[in-house]
Amino acid sequence: MTFTTSAQEKKLDRSKPPLAGPPKDVKFPAYFDTTLENGINLLVIENSKIPAVTVRIVFKDCGSVNDFGKPGLASATSELLTKGTATRTAEEISESVEYFGASLSSGSDHDVAYITLSVLKKHFFKAFEILSDVIQNPVFPENELNLFKQQRIASIIQAKDNPDVLSEKMFAKIVFAGHPYSQPAEGTEEAVKSLTREEVIDFYNRYYLPSNMIVAFVGDINKHEALEIFSDHFKNFNNRLEDTVQNIIPDAHYISRHSVHIIDRPGAVQSNIKIGHIGVKRNNPDYIKVTVMNTLLGGYFGSRINYLLREIHGFTYGARSDFEPRLYSGEFSVNTDVRTEVTDTAVNLIINELKKITTGKVNPEELQKVKNYLSGVFPLQLETANAVASRVIGLKLYNLPSDYYNKYISEIIKITEDDILYTAVKYIKPEQLTIVVTGNAALLKDKLSVFGEVIIYDTDLNEKVLN
Repeated sequence: MTFTTSAQEKKLDRSKPPLAGPPKDVKFPAYFDTTLENGINLLVIENSKIPAVTVRIVFKDCGSVNDFGKPGLASATSELLTKGTATRTAEEISESVEYFGASLSSGSDHDVAYITLSVLKKHFFKAFEILSDVIQNPVFPENELNLFKQQRIASIIQAKDNPDVLSEKMFAKIVFAGHPYSQPAEGTEEAVKSLTREEVIDFYNRYYLPSNMIVAFVGDINKHEALEIFSDHFKNFNNRLEDTVQNIIPDAHYISRHSVHIIDRPGAVQSNIKIGHIGVKRNNPDYIKVTVMNTLLGGYFGSRINYLLREIHGFTYGARSDFEPRLYSGEFSVNTDVRTEVTDTAVNLIINELKKITTGKVNPEELQKVKNYLSGVFPLQLETANAVASRVIGLKLYNLPSDYYNKYISEIIKITEDDILYTAVKYIKPEQLTIVVTGNAALLKDKLSVFGEVIIYDTDLNEKVLN
């Protein structure tokens, strides 16, 4: 006799969560890629689901890496792009952008300058005229430069009360000593105060070149529309100086021993800790392995370092590690805030955790949990047009394969415990750490001296002697 089971009898056991299927690669959006006659790299990622267009433009070598003794120059140049052209004032630009319901922003980081326009498709062609104008015809008005200088100096002064910022600046100053990355991208009080309009114009003329330009269109626009509008508006955009030789930027080098640096904040009841060394470039072939290894170490809430310092010892609300990749030399660091009295213990625990991951294999279950986490969050990182544009530009900027993101999850899945150990040994150097602590130096100096020679600084990052 044969028995059959009705649909009603096939009930789910709701006391148990359904088993997750194996992670699968995400199909990264296909994109059109071409280089125009004047050297501009044009990318188009078509998506007509929403009637809007985002244009993200990146200028290579227009970041602070080319400030060369004038910290803040690249930042000033990028931010002043939208503050006046030969035919539009800053107020007129702002009013027009607002009228179209668009957003227009510009800025820079250590490596690049960028400008982004987002607008509904029906207003795109008019709004693009403004974008074209601010890129090709900025005049960098003296009054706007003076306003920028006032606001930036006020921001730099205010940041002296922020332990995170102080530690970050000190860390870069030591780890990247002798390299352009050692200077703060936002500038220093003295450098920003002395900026001139002539310096900004020269920086623009020297580095804002078509050959440095990567443009990504994302949204309700096809390649023919993008090519037509870009060719119409940028056909005469060429080098403005005959001498356009790019500076050769060297890689940074490891410090060979532990060093301890305390930024003194008398009376502080907490210490901000930043520990690390030189990291990796973004185009490092081991970068995905580095990402998985770092996530396990300190890159998400369930990581080893956060669990140790937060859950086991109760020293902090959160602790994390990070590999920040850049075009020339990245950085690796562990960051947290703890009570003053446990600062030395926290530093010791962090160092021991770095040694641990370089001397033994990880648990297979621990690794699988991290791989599941990274595979799960990756699709969420592609939800906005600007996020997609940034990743496509990154492929070009860092010379990565065009199918890099199509295979991203597969590359994560196949990483083994041996790979994690190999990666940790290769890229984490527990004996070459720079230790930066912002806190009460009088209470910290003697305790931290066990980790190396201690140097104390004021909030201007100048060496000082304790009374």
